[in-house]
Amino acid sequence: MRIGELLIMNGLITKEQLEKALQQQKHSFKKIGEILVEEEMITERQLVEALEFQLGIPVINMDEAAPSRATLQLIHESVARKHCMIPIEQKDGRVKVAMVDPLNQEAMKDVQVASGMVVQPCLATRSELEMAIIDHYGLLDSVKELSEVIDYGLQQNASDIHLDADKEGLIVRYRINHMLKKQKTIPKQLQEAVIGRIKTISNMNTSERKLPQNGYIHKDFYNNDFDIRVSTVPTIDGESVVLSLMKHSEDFFKIDDFGFTEENKRKLEDALEKNNGLILISGPAISGKTTQLYSILNHLNVDKRKIVSVESPVERRINGIMQIEVNESLGFTFPNGLRTIMNQDPNIVMVSDVPDAETGEVTTRVALSGRLVVGSIHGYDTIHTIRRLLDMGIEPYLVASSLSCIIGQRLVPRICERCAKSMPASDEESKLFEAHNLLEVSDQKEKSKIGNFRSFVTTNKSSKVAVVKGDGCKLCNNSGFKGYTGIHEILTVDDELRELILKKSPIEEFHEYLKKSEFKTMLYDGLSKAREGITTVDEVLKAVN
Repeated sequence: MRIGELLIMNGLITKEQLEKALQQQKHSFKKIGEILVEEEMITERQLVEALEFQLGIPVINMDEAAPSRATLQLIHESVARKHCMIPIEQKDGRVKVAMVDPLNQEAMKDVQVASGMVVQPCLATRSELEMAIIDHYGLLDSVKELSEVIDYGLQQNASDIHLDADKEGLIVRYRINHMLKKQKTIPKQLQEAVIGRIKTISNMNTSERKLPQNGYIHKDFYNNDFDIRVSTVPTIDGESVVLSLMKHSEDFFKIDDFGFTEENKRKLEDALEKNNGLILISGPAISGKTTQLYSILNHLNVDKRKIVSVESPVERRINGIMQIEVNESLGFTFPNGLRTIMNQDPNIVMVSDVPDAETGEVTTRVALSGRLVVGSIHGYDTIHTIRRLLDMGIEPYLVASSLSCIIGQRLVPRICERCAKSMPASDEESKLFEAHNLLEVSDQKEKSKIGNFRSFVTTNKSSKVAVVKGDGCKLCNNSGFKGYTGIHEILTVDDELRELILKKSPIEEFHEYLKKSEFKTMLYDGLSKAREGITTVDEVLKAVN
C-alpha cells in the first residue's frame, strides 16, 4: 500500500490533500511524504510512524540515542549530512543507522563501504536527525567557529555581524562605520551546526526553520558585558542571521555622546524637564534614533519616576525601566501595549516606533494624559515629520496639543584623529560654508580638530579655508573615519507653530515660519561640524540628501 493511501485510510489526510500534494510533486524531486510535512498536512512523527507500518522498519527516538565516538566515526560527517543519517550502534558486524529514507540505496551503499558492516536501518524524523548530526558531529567546530566570528566583531567595534546564507555556506560580513565588509565564508558543511549553536545559546526554537526568530546572547569580552540581539530569517539557501552587538554599560547612554551643540542640548533638556508632552526623534533607518531614545531614558531614569517602554524589539536593557516587547504575531501591537501600560501608572513612556495612524493617535493621547512621552518616527526632517503625522490622519488638534519638540537626526562618521590632516577647502565646500555664514567660524583650537601640525601650517599658507580629512590608517581600517557623531535640528513647538498645525497649513508656510525664527537645520549643524574638523562636507551631504 502506498504511503498516501495509508495516510488516507487512517484519517490523517483527505483525498483532496493527497491530490494537491501529488500535483506539487510533479514540479519537484521531493517524496510525497516530504511535501505533506512541508505543507503541514501531517507531522514528521506521523510520517515516520506510517512508514514504520508500511515498510516494517522500526522508528527510533533520537533523544534517547547515545552513539559512541567509535560508532560515529564509522560514517564521515559529510556522508551523514548528505543522506541525513547517523550511526547509532555497532554490534556483531552490524551497524544500526537512523535514516530519514531507509530505501535510499546510495546511502546504504555508502555506509557499507565506509564501515565494512551490514547496515540495519531505522527510521527517524528529519528534524531530529539534523539536530543529532549538529550535536554529534558539528558541535565542537561550530562552537569554535561562532566564538571566532563574534570575538572578531567585538575586537573591530562592529555594530552588526551578518551571516548570510549562500550556496557556498554562510558569508560573514561585519558592519563597521556603517559599511559592510566581507571577512570570510563559513563552509556549507558547518552552516547548520553554526545556526543551531546560535539558536541554542540565544534560547530560540532549534527545530523551527521556516519562520523568523529573535533572541539574545549575553557575552563577557575582556571584562565588558555585551548584549547581542539575534535575528534569523529563512532563505532559499538556509537561514540567515544578524547579530547586533551592544555594550551593556549604563555609561554608554549619555545625551552628551551625540554631538549636540549647546543650543540644541538646551532645547532638548528644556523639553525633558516638562512632565508631559510628546518628544519625537525623526530620521531614516540607521540614524541612531533608538540609541538616542535609550540615552534619553537613561537621563530621565531616577527613582522618583516610573518609566515604561513599548518596543519592537527590546534592543538594549536598562535597569530600573519596565521594558515591554510587542508581538504582532500574537496580536500584541504598539497601540495595545500603550493602552495596557496606562494601568501601570507611568510617569514617562517610551514608544520605539510610531509606524501608523493608530499608534500615532494613541501616543498623542498618552502624552495629553499628563505623561512625558518620547518616541521615534521615520521622517526626513522636523517639518516633514509634522506633515507625516497629519497625513496619517491623526486629528490636527491631537498633534498640536501633544507635540513638545521634534529632533531631526542623522549620524555622520567622525574623522579619525590619528590620521587626520588639514587641507584647503574645495570651491564647492567654501561656497557651502559661505552660504551658511560659516566662513568666519573661529579656527579649530584643539589638536584633534586640525589634523597633523605640518598639514595645518601648509594649509594656512594657502590662505584658503581649512578642512580636515582622514588619510586612512590601521586604527580606522584605512577608512579615514573612526566612530560617529550626530547632526541635528531641534524644533520646539510654540503657539505659532501650533496654529499652523491646527490649520493643516501648506508645507511652504511651515518653512516660512522656520526662516522667520532663524531655525538651524541639520545641514547647518553638519556643515558647522565639518568646519570644526569633526566630519567632512561629503559625509554631511550624503546624510542629509
